Amino acid sequence: MKYATKRRSRVALAAGGAALALSLLVGCSVPGAGSGDGSSSFKISMYDPVNLTPANTWDYNLSKMLFTTPMDLDAETGEPVPAAAKSVESDDQLTWTITLQDGWKFHNGEPVTSASFIRAWNAAALGKNAWLQNGSFNKIAGYADLNPAEGEATTTELSGLTEVSETEFTVTLTEPFGLFPYLLTSNAFAPMPEAAFEDIDGFGKKPIGNGPYSIDNAYEPNQPVDVTRFDEYQGKAGNAEKITFVPYQSQDTAFNDLLAGNLDIVYPVPPDRLAEVDGLVDGRTAVSKIPNLNYLGLPLWDERFADVKVRQALSLAIDRDAFTEKILNGAGAPASSIAPDTVVGAQEGVCDACTYDPERAKQLLEEAGGWSGEMVLYGDQYAGRDQELQAMANQFKKVLGIDDVTFELSSYAKHAEIVDAKQAQGPFQLYMGAYYPHVSDFLGPLVTTDGYGNKTGYSNPKVDELVAQANALPVEEGLPLFEEAERLLWEDQPIIPLYYGYYTAAWSENVKSVPVGFSGLGDLRDVQVN
Repeated sequence: MKYATKRRSRVALAAGGAALALSLLVGCSVPGAGSGDGSSSFKISMYDPVNLTPANTWDYNLSKMLFTTPMDLDAETGEPVPAAAKSVESDDQLTWTITLQDGWKFHNGEPVTSASFIRAWNAAALGKNAWLQNGSFNKIAGYADLNPAEGEATTTELSGLTEVSETEFTVTLTEPFGLFPYLLTSNAFAPMPEAAFEDIDGFGKKPIGNGPYSIDNAYEPNQPVDVTRFDEYQGKAGNAEKITFVPYQSQDTAFNDLLAGNLDIVYPVPPDRLAEVDGLVDGRTAVSKIPNLNYLGLPLWDERFADVKVRQALSLAIDRDAFTEKILNGAGAPASSIAPDTVVGAQEGVCDACTYDPERAKQLLEEAGGWSGEMVLYGDQYAGRDQELQAMANQFKKVLGIDDVTFELSSYAKHAEIVDAKQAQGPFQLYMGAYYPHVSDFLGPLVTTDGYGNKTGYSNPKVDELVAQANALPVEEGLPLFEEAERLLWEDQPIIPLYYGYYTAAWSENVKSVPVGFSGLGDLRDVQVN
C-alpha cells in the first residue's frame, strides 16, 4: 500500500455557524491587528502552549506552522497524504518504509534526514522523559522496553526503527496496523534537529522546526509568539509573511479583541456569542465539524442497566434535535452513530435507537419491567453541563415516567474518578475527541474491551475481533469490518450518542480565505491578508 492518492470527499464545511469550545482561551489584550507596517501579517488567538517540543505539547495550530510531519490530512477527504515524506509504504501493514522528500532543511540549515525523525521519536517514546505524547508511539516495536512497568529502561532506542539511508527508514510495529499513516499526521511525529538535544529546555521555548514558518521569539507565558515565513521551505508556502499567535485565558476577551480590531482570527468563538457572531463580523465565520462525540456512558456494572431494552429506551427518550437547537444554541449536530459524517468509515443513522421515539421508548421500558429507584445523571462542571443534564432529566421524566431523576456535577478530575471507580449510579456524560478522522479511532478506544476510553465496562468479543481484524488491513479493506462492528455495537447500546460538537472561527476584514478543517482551524498557510 502506498499513500499518495485521494478518495471521496467526506467533509462538509459551511459558513455562518456555531462552535463548541472545550477549553479556555485566555487572556491578554494586544494592540493592532493586520500588517500595519506594510508587511503581510495577521494575528490569531491561541491556547497557551506551555511547551513547543513536538511530542511534549498539545498545541496544534502553532506547531503545524513550525513543523511538518511525514503525512498530513487532506483538507477535503480527511485522509493522509504525503508531507515531509515522499511516500509511506507497506506490504504487510507491519513494517512500513518511509521515504523522505529530498533537500528539506530545518530552520537552522541542518538537513532533515531519517536520523532527524528517529532521534525525535526515540526521545518521545522514552518513558523517563515523560513527554506528553509518549503514548502515541506505543504501536512501534520496542516501546515496552522504553516504558517498563517497573525499574529503569535498559535501552533508549525503539527497536522498530531502522535507518536505511539519509532519506529512508523503516518502522516495524508490534502488530499489523493499516492506519499507521494516520498516526504520522500527528505533530508528535515531527522530526527534531540534532541541535535540539544540546538544550532541550531551550528548544521547548524556541524550537528549530522544519515547517513553513520559523519562530522569532522564545515562548513566554501569556505572551504573543511571532513566526516568519521560512523561504527555504520545500513544501507549500504560506501566503502571509508573518503570523502572531496571541494566548488568551478567556474566549470572551479574545472575541472582544477581534471586535476591537486587535486580532484578525479568533478560534473558537465563545459559546455565549454564537447567536450574534454572524451579525457582529458580517458573516466572516466558518464551522468545523471536528471528529468528536459527546455521549452518555451507561454503568453496565449496575444491574438496572443490564437489559438492553432499558438502555435503548433511555436513548430513544432523548430529543436530540431539540437538545442541540435549544440547549446548545446550534453548537452541535444530533448524533446518530459513533462518529460524525466527516470521519472516514462513519455510518450516519446506523444507531437505530438514536432517534427520538417516545412511544417506542415507553414500550421498551415496559417490556424490560420498568424502572425502579432513583436515577442520577453525572457530568463535569464545564459551562452549560447543568442545562444539558437538566434537559435530559426532564425528558426521562416526561417520556419514561421516571420521577426521581437528579444530576450531580463535579470537577473534571472528580467526575473522571467517579466514572473510573465505577461509582456512578446512572448515565454519565463524556466526550471523545479522535486523534485522526477515522472510525477506528472511535470504535477502538470507546467500545473494545481494552479500549483506553471504554468507561462502561462493555465487552463483546465479536466487536473486539472485527476491530482488530480491520485495523490490521489496508484502510479500504478494513472499512466493511468496521461497519459490521458498529452494527453489532448498537445491538448492545452500551453508550448513548448525544451530539457532535462544532468549532467556529471568526475573522476581521484584514484577512480572507480562513480555513476550517478536521482538527478545527485548517491550514493557516491559506490565509490571505487584505
